Amino acid sequence: MFFWSVTFLMRTPEGSVGSHTFVVEADSYQDARRRALHLADEPASRDRRRGASLDLDSLTVNEILPF
Repeated sequence: MFFWSVTFLMRTPEGSVGSHTFVVEADSYQDARRRALHLADEPASRDRRRGASLDLDSLTVNEILPF
C-alpha cells in the first residue's frame, strides 16, 4: 500500500475558501480518492468543516513518496 494526500477546496456559507486534506493509505489513485470521499462524508469531517461545502471538482490526489 501507498500513502496519498487528497485535498478538496471548501467554501463556507459566508463565501470564505479553504481546503480540507486527508492522508490515506491505498493501493491506487482511485482507491485513495474513494477513501477520502468516504472520510469527507463522515460526521467528524463535516463537523470540522463547520458547514463549509466541498468542491468535488477541485479534488487533487498526490502520492506521498519516501525520501
